[in-house]
Amino acid sequence: MDDFIAKILDTLKTSGFPHKRVSLPTERMYEAADNKGLNFNQVLEQLKAEHQIEAEIRTEKIIFSQTLAQNPQDMMKQAQEMMAKMNPTELKKIQEMFSNMTPEQKEEILKKGKDLGIL
Repeated sequence: MDDFIAKILDTLKTSGFPHKRVSLPTERMYEAADNKGLNFNQVLEQLKAEHQIEAEIRTEKIIFSQTLAQNPQDMMKQAQEMMAKMNPTELKKIQEMFSNMTPEQKEEILKKGKDLGIL
């Protein structure tokens, strides 16, 4: 099962995950799992438990998205991990975006951080 999950993770990453939601064809995913003797629903459960990946199953496609952190510590850890993966250009863009915000917008962001207990 681990090889199959690794292939799904590679496919998702190639398509812009976790920064973007990614969809894959439902029927094809179930068939691929079945061809490997796997239960695709169990694969989805393992993706959620071990990789914090949600899957919304629709008729034609399965939409994968990153599970939201459950508490402020998880959110802070997730933000730090994302920032550590960013290149200097991306970090600079975020800094510029923050510096171009109005004082009210900055205040709102800081307030939300305090409300969540991360600031």
